[in-house]
Amino acid sequence: MSPKIVHLITTIERGGAEKQLLTLAREQVKAGFDIEILYLKGNPELKNEFEGAGATVNPMLAEISFLRQISLLRKHLLCKGNFVHAHLPRAELLAALSCHKNAFIFSRHNAEAFWPGAPRFFSILLSRFVAIRAARGIAISHAVKKFVLSNLEITHRYPFDVVYYGFDTHSDRNGRRFNHFSESISKSSTQLNIGTIGRLVPQKDYPTLIKAFALAAKTEQNLELFVIGEGFLDSQLNDLSADLMIEDKIHFLGKTEFIEEFLEVIDVFVLTSNYEGFGLVLLEAMSANLPILVANNSAIPEVVGSDYPGLFNTGDFTMLSKMMIDLRSQSERKKLADIVSSRLPIFAPNIMVYKISDIYNLAWGNKFF
Repeated sequence: MSPKIVHLITTIERGGAEKQLLTLAREQVKAGFDIEILYLKGNPELKNEFEGAGATVNPMLAEISFLRQISLLRKHLLCKGNFVHAHLPRAELLAALSCHKNAFIFSRHNAEAFWPGAPRFFSILLSRFVAIRAARGIAISHAVKKFVLSNLEITHRYPFDVVYYGFDTHSDRNGRRFNHFSESISKSSTQLNIGTIGRLVPQKDYPTLIKAFALAAKTEQNLELFVIGEGFLDSQLNDLSADLMIEDKIHFLGKTEFIEEFLEVIDVFVLTSNYEGFGLVLLEAMSANLPILVANNSAIPEVVGSDYPGLFNTGDFTMLSKMMIDLRSQSERKKLADIVSSRLPIFAPNIMVYKISDIYNLAWGNKFF
C-alpha cells in the first residue's frame, strides 16, 4: 500500500512555498506516494496543477473558522490515519492543535518571525509549541535554520534538518511559441531588458533597484526595467520613479502566472531583497539561463554560490548600477549565466524527495522507500 501524506498548507496561491510544494507533490506521486493537499484559505490558483501532478486537492478546510478547521481536521485524520507535513505558520499551528503528538512534521519557508506582527515572546511561544508537538522540522536553507535558532523559536537540540528546494527544469511551454509579453516587451540587440519578480513589499527593497536603474540610465540610453508583482507599495514606487524622472523606462506589469514567458523576454534578472528564506525565483531565472544580480544576504549565497560575481552589498544601489552597466556586454552576461545555471543540479527535485523521505523515516519509521 502506498504511503499516504497529507500536505497541509495555508494557501495554494502562486507563492514560493506553494510552488515548491507543487514540485514536491509531483515528485512524491512519481515515487509512489498517495498525496492529499489541504489548504486553509485564499484563491486555489494552483489547484489544476496539483491535480495534474496526481495529487488530490481537498477544499474541506478552506475559508472556515480556525476552530472549525481544528475539528474537521481531527476527524479527517482519525478516519484515515495519515502522515501530515505542514507548511507555513497557520498550517503548522493547525497541525499542532489537530494531530497526535509526533504525527506531523513541519517545513519552515521564511527567515522571519513565526507569527509576524505579534509580540516576540508570543511568536516564540507559538513556534516552540509547534516544535514540541511535531516529530521533526525542516528548514529550506541554512539561513532559515540559523534565523530560527538565533531567535530562540526552536531550541538547538531540536531535530531540525535543512533540505533545499527542488526545481524541475522541464519547461511548461511544450513548444508553444506565443509569448504573452511579446507586445509589451520588445527584445533587441541594442536594448537591455532588466527584470525582477516579487511582491511590492519592503522585504524586496525596490527603492534600491529603482535608484540603481536610474543611475545606470543616466549614462546608458537603451535600458528598460520590468517589474512583475503587486503589493501595497505600488503607488510609492511609482512616485519614486517619477521623482527620479525615469517613469517612462520602468514598467510595473502586475501579477502574472506566465513567469517562464516573462523570463524569456528579459536579458538580466535582479533581486534586491533584504532577506530571502530561499528565493525560488532565483532557480526560475537560472533555469532560463539568465545572468543574475542579487543582494548578498540570508539564503541567497546558498543558491547562487558564495563567490558568485553577481552578488552586491545589500542596499548598495551604486554598486548595483555599475553591475547593470557592465552587463551591457553580452560576453559578461553569458559568463554570469553559465556560472549560476551550472548550480541547478544541486537543486534537482529527486534529491529533495529522497532527503525528505529520509526525514519521514526518522520521524515515523522505515515506511518511505
